[in-house]
Amino acid sequence: MSKLTAGFDDPVHDAQQVFRELMDAMSQPGKRIAVKHASRFGKASYAATQVLLTLADNATPLWLSGYFRDDEALVENIRFHCAAPVIAEKSEATFALAQGVELESVKAFAMGCESYPDKSTTLILEVESLDEGVTFSLTGPGIPTTAQLAVKGSMSHFWPRCKPSAAPFPMESTFCLPQAMRWLHYHAQPT
Repeated sequence: MSKLTAGFDDPVHDAQQVFRELMDAMSQPGKRIAVKHASRFGKASYAATQVLLTLADNATPLWLSGYFRDDEALVENIRFHCAAPVIAEKSEATFALAQGVELESVKAFAMGCESYPDKSTTLILEVESLDEGVTFSLTGPGIPTTAQLAVKGSMSHFWPRCKPSAAPFPMESTFCLPQAMRWLHYHAQPT
């Protein structure tokens, strides 16, 4: 039996709207963005679903953590709506979807290189809260002085691995709640 659910009501215009919101979040790391659409695939949050509907396609391999990999509804909808190949190798992923508490390291994901920093894996992490938890002061491009980011539901030992020595080229992550998200470039370092 099919587990397909509706994607965007108006795929072109809705994807454009979410893309503009994502670009705004990317240009201002740590900024909270509200999710306006009710599309949801399987166990993925509304926010993670919107990111995938907007950015994933047949040329962007997607790695799923154990929590999401066995979700038939999620996998079926990703394949139908996005045509994104679901892969097993982290190093080949353009996007990765995981619960924040599952991810222990970014080491196995693509880090990009000096010539192609955009080849790094973008992490989509589902977390418990973006208002409480471990709080970080962010600095870097897109942040005039500093910005605060609180995250509850990600492994505390994950953060030290995001420092420049661990990820010498920019990596990006979007932290998702059911109805909101925040974007972080790893060159906007937690300090």
